[in-house]
Amino acid sequence: MTTDNKNSLGELAIEASEIVSRLEQAAEGVPIPENVHNHSTVFLGLEKKHTDEIIKTIHGLISTDDEGEPLNFPSLDSVTKLVMVTHSLAVYCGGLERPILQKLSTRFTTDTTRWITQLFGFLDCSAFYHEDHLEGLVRVTRMMLHCKYPRYLEDGALTLNNSLPTVYSSVASPLGTVQHLCRQLGLPLACVRPVPVNTYFGSQYTMDVSALQKMLADDVATGRMPLIVIADAGTPVTGHIDNISRIRELCKVHGTWLHVRGHSVAALALPNYNQRNGTVPPIADSLTLTLGSWLGIPGLPMITLYRLWGTTNPNRNKQVGVSRESTLPVLAGLNTDHQSRRILSLPLWTGLQKLGTEGVHSRIKEDFLASERLWSALDVFRQVRMLSPKPGGESGTYTVAELVSKPSSIPLLMESTACSVVFQFVPETSDNSEYTAKVPPYYDKLNSWLGQILQIDAPQVPIDICELENIGVVLRFCPFENVCGQQPNLEEMQAFIVCLEQQLVILKATVHHRESFVKLVEVSPVLKIVDLPDWAGLGGVRYCPEGWEQILTDQAKEELNHLNMVLVDTLRSTDAAFSLGEGDNGLMCVRFGMLTPESDVEKLLDLVVKVGQSVEENSRVLDSMSEIVKKGIETATLDLQKENEERLWQEGIVRHIPIVGTFVNWWSPKTKDAGGIRGRSLNLTQGVVESTENIYKYHMQMGQGIAPGGITPPTPQIQTPIGGSHSRSSSHASASSQQSAVKLESSVKLDSSVKLDSSVKLDSSVKVDSSVKLDNPVKLDTSVNVKPDIVKSDGVVKLDSDFSKLNLENSLNKVNSQNKEVVEIKENNI
Repeated sequence: MTTDNKNSLGELAIEASEIVSRLEQAAEGVPIPENVHNHSTVFLGLEKKHTDEIIKTIHGLISTDDEGEPLNFPSLDSVTKLVMVTHSLAVYCGGLERPILQKLSTRFTTDTTRWITQLFGFLDCSAFYHEDHLEGLVRVTRMMLHCKYPRYLEDGALTLNNSLPTVYSSVASPLGTVQHLCRQLGLPLACVRPVPVNTYFGSQYTMDVSALQKMLADDVATGRMPLIVIADAGTPVTGHIDNISRIRELCKVHGTWLHVRGHSVAALALPNYNQRNGTVPPIADSLTLTLGSWLGIPGLPMITLYRLWGTTNPNRNKQVGVSRESTLPVLAGLNTDHQSRRILSLPLWTGLQKLGTEGVHSRIKEDFLASERLWSALDVFRQVRMLSPKPGGESGTYTVAELVSKPSSIPLLMESTACSVVFQFVPETSDNSEYTAKVPPYYDKLNSWLGQILQIDAPQVPIDICELENIGVVLRFCPFENVCGQQPNLEEMQAFIVCLEQQLVILKATVHHRESFVKLVEVSPVLKIVDLPDWAGLGGVRYCPEGWEQILTDQAKEELNHLNMVLVDTLRSTDAAFSLGEGDNGLMCVRFGMLTPESDVEKLLDLVVKVGQSVEENSRVLDSMSEIVKKGIETATLDLQKENEERLWQEGIVRHIPIVGTFVNWWSPKTKDAGGIRGRSLNLTQGVVESTENIYKYHMQMGQGIAPGGITPPTPQIQTPIGGSHSRSSSHASASSQQSAVKLESSVKLDSSVKLDSSVKLDSSVKVDSSVKLDNPVKLDTSVNVKPDIVKSDGVVKLDSDFSKLNLENSLNKVNSQNKEVVEIKENNI
């Protein structure tokens, strides 16, 4: 390589390192320029941009969300930075001359493959590097198609007609894996044989080996072609491990390929397994390794290790020439194409050298230790169900430290390590036994809430919220998927446990109070329970005055929603635990949050009822006032219009004709008393529209009987009562409510022993007989038939006999004006 090329390569590495450092500033809280987000990239500009400007734009896009708020990112270690720079160097190498590129690719790939096979103890194998995590499985399966069907290359799918290839996968594995496999290979889904999981013995998440054995035998007998068995060393969610040793024996008997995947494969890289001198056979025919996830280094490729053909054949050394089996990886595309312009192994080549063997062992060991510590800390909580395998095997006697220092078999190594920790908050059993059933739907919401709280309050232990079909919502910690590369230390783990314990106290208290909450709401006349599928709190209630449910028209629904929205706003001013919710029917409700053991549910519900009644009453007053003002404006408009018409007739129309009117007014001037049209004012106290001559005379508004200098102002010349009283739809709806008016229409006869409760309005032609109790405050409208004699004593009006067709409303006004006292009809005054 010339001096110029060396300088170019060095400058590229330095510049790439500087760019990575600048982008890393997003994680260190360096402020972003304001104009970064304003750069539009919809259309390509005519003028070229400077490199610094482009990097700033990328910096802003990475470090902020759509609303411009800063995002938090983990800091990058030296290994990760080196891998990122190496990606730039790999692109640079892709532009070199083909012979040089081929030489570099061969060197990097050969070195990396040799290191990986030594780390994981998989000797006599080759490696395929890929970016998609399923690409290695697809090509291994294609290799088996070429192996089982010799004319597959020439005839394609026609060779599959006589014997259908079969892929075996556990029902606990993601369905998308085998679907992707069939799509890529052009196979029908009938080729997939789902293997059931254990039901009586073993883990319910692992493959039933007995069922697999029966399926293999039946398929061979029926003419199907067993192709490949996909086993899990660490199921995708719970981390359970299939019985790989027995599955391996079955695959040997039927000539089937065994592919193993999962995070627990990383246990093969622990030192004790690495020191075995190559005498232990590999656990499978092929393995998928996700080193980037296991080591916490983004940007590393996936690796599929597969055994070389003929390694089990004792006569392979006697064969002359190239065997057919040795060409199968080439036909399937598993060999590394050194002619490609991309060197996928280069980032891994640099990363492994930066870490060294000890560094790789240390990071994988820390991953298993993190799972072991968290599992042990969670197992002490009675209402926390552990769903992941117990570290140390069923007996829990082995620790990660012992497995590292003492030799052990592969099955023991797999069973004694846990790649993830999965737990769930479950109901408490009466006999303190283990809870085994699926949790109720409400507990799914509680677990979701718990996971969200832990993600916010204790982010040092990353938690994922997952859902299992027969279990429900669960919480999962997987150190092998931690992108930062550093596991939580003992102090961070302890802080996480303290936070979890505090939240468990809240969860238990909420569950304990929920039963009494539902019972109290069911007996309340104005509160209705609301089902909130996505709410994890105590529950939801809707404040609904009595009688509303029978007449929930569109207008009534709007009023009810407005009432509950105002209610929530009022409640939140005293306690932030209340929030606004919406039921399935679109009606608003009050949501109760999580409670503590000291919370009093009855007091909280009483508070909702009292505040709801207050809001309802205030809403009526405001609506009544607005109706009074509205009708007052209408009355004033009609009065002014009527007065204007009367003035025209009194003065004569001729006076208002242009030019002629001027001559008439000069010939016969208007009298001073005629004046003009008087204004109108609304007296809210008396509910009347009055003329405004007193306001202009005294230059102020005055109440009745008040004037400057002790002068009693005259009564306004015009006083028009505002007709009709306003009644909201809510008043009509809550006919039986204590705050709502019950209107008795005409021709209703009230016999003896009938009690009229508060807020009952008696309309025209209602006959009130003897022994009728009138409670406070009963309204008696015009033309109410009562028996004679109104006797007033101590401000109380009593209704006696022998009074017929008296306009009681007018009479009460007279009594009021004479005695200057407020007239009421009180309870038990008959």
